[in-house]
Amino acid sequence: MEDESKSRKRTSGKLRDKERTKVKMVQAVGKVLLKKGYTGLNASAIAKEAGIDKSLVWTYFGSLDNLVEEYIAQRDFWKYKAADSINNILTFKDGIKEEYMSGLFQFQFQSLLDDEILQRIMLWGISEKKDFLRHLSDERELIGEEIFKIIDPQFQNSDIDIRGILAILVAGIYYLVLHGKTNGSLFCGIDLNTVDGKIRIKESIAQIVSMAYKKTIA
Repeated sequence: MEDESKSRKRTSGKLRDKERTKVKMVQAVGKVLLKKGYTGLNASAIAKEAGIDKSLVWTYFGSLDNLVEEYIAQRDFWKYKAADSINNILTFKDGIKEEYMSGLFQFQFQSLLDDEILQRIMLWGISEKKDFLRHLSDERELIGEEIFKIIDPQFQNSDIDIRGILAILVAGIYYLVLHGKTNGSLFCGIDLNTVDGKIRIKESIAQIVSMAYKKTIA
């Protein structure tokens, strides 16, 4: 019995060590991404940052892409940061109120604005063709479809193309933040790196959503 107990403890200890190492490796992806950008993201750089042998990338994750995908999934706005807000919205069976939609996109704007790593991930996603980046994009679309199942009926008797409007809104948020944070320049005279600029964009997001809702036919 004593030998069995010791064996279980050793096994448990190894599993804990493995999980701790995997966490370190995932965290190392973000550190390398921040220091070197996505072009510097390779197994050697990640292993050095994590203080482990690079062979563990394949041992624990199967491939470098799988490791990077694990990290990005944990930072993604739609899959991770907004998960609680989206889960709450998905409980609404009779439509989504205007303030919830405005709040969601204002939250997206602020989250992207505050997260340099997320900005780099978004730049990567539109700069390079990678299977795991496409996979994550497809997963975002699936989340979006769940929201549209609820909101589409609210606009079906109106002349509002809510999908088109929200596509432009989301794309605009991405571009404004990446433009303002990458080179710090103004856009339409608005500086996103100032408090006033951030407030103006948040208020404009609410105005766009409000205009769409006001044109719906009950």
